[in-house]
Amino acid sequence: MEEVDDIKKIVLRRLIRSNIWGGKHIPLDIAKKSVPERYRNTHKGIRILEEAMKQLVNNEWINAVSKRTGKSDDAHISLNPRKVSEIKQFLGM
Repeated sequence: MEEVDDIKKIVLRRLIRSNIWGGKHIPLDIAKKSVPERYRNTHKGIRILEEAMKQLVNNEWINAVSKRTGKSDDAHISLNPRKVSEIKQFLGM
């Protein structure tokens, strides 16, 4: 469970640092690239990463939307501006 929280913190910090709030969004793949390779390249790590992203969406800390880009539909994410206080409390800011 500690690893899931670490992943959530990494992703949230990446989105805050890039100022991705509300209507401004980035592809999910780019957000996943901010996670260390040991989580992106192993089966166990991929499961942990998916669990962390699922928890972020379920807690409504990030908004996940399917956007049409080019010829495909990609998942895009952004931080929920209504949950600023909860996100900052989780990160210890």
